[in-house]
Amino acid sequence: MKKRPILILILILSVRSIIAQTTNNVEFGLKIGANYTVPKMVDLKSMEFNNQLGLDLGLFSDFMFNNRIGLKLELLYTSQNINMESYGFNDGNGGRTETAELNQEVKDEYLTLPILFKLKLINRLDFSLGPQLGLLISNNERFLVNDGIIFFQNEQLDHFSISGDLDLSFHATDRLNLSIRYFLGLNKVNSLRNNGLQFHLGYAIL
Repeated sequence: MKKRPILILILILSVRSIIAQTTNNVEFGLKIGANYTVPKMVDLKSMEFNNQLGLDLGLFSDFMFNNRIGLKLELLYTSQNINMESYGFNDGNGGRTETAELNQEVKDEYLTLPILFKLKLINRLDFSLGPQLGLLISNNERFLVNDGIIFFQNEQLDHFSISGDLDLSFHATDRLNLSIRYFLGLNKVNSLRNNGLQFHLGYAIL
């Protein structure tokens, strides 16, 4: 389990080295930002959440194959802070008869690998889209919904996530870029499907 982040980093650096041999227009840098996650409880639709900000931190590498088309690879540590406030009991006809208070906080920590295809719209503005792979590496408490009942436990049940990303980036300078990204969860991880926004600041060092 501990070897996987190292293997992913080696993979990114290897791909960067291979592509760098075919193009001189390569950037490599650091990225920091925040995510605003909007979870959806797949197995218990009456759950209510209090959404909170989480931290994003990692590396990025951009490759331009020509003047307009390129590839963006990232390796990010992402913490998603979720506060489950309450959930309702249904009367069988779709109506809520009672609400149970939870006030349960769950902090999921992921190692994510976005692989985005980039299109330069104008001189300093890029649009990117593609898949994002995620590996759940830590959490303070895990939960699962089974037949409408929430179970809390320390064991991780699901580890992998995949989402679709849409990204808009503005290059303020040759080294500094700002981006906003929407991610749409395509699978559920321990009863949750996560959607949300990410706000990033990147700085190219190479």
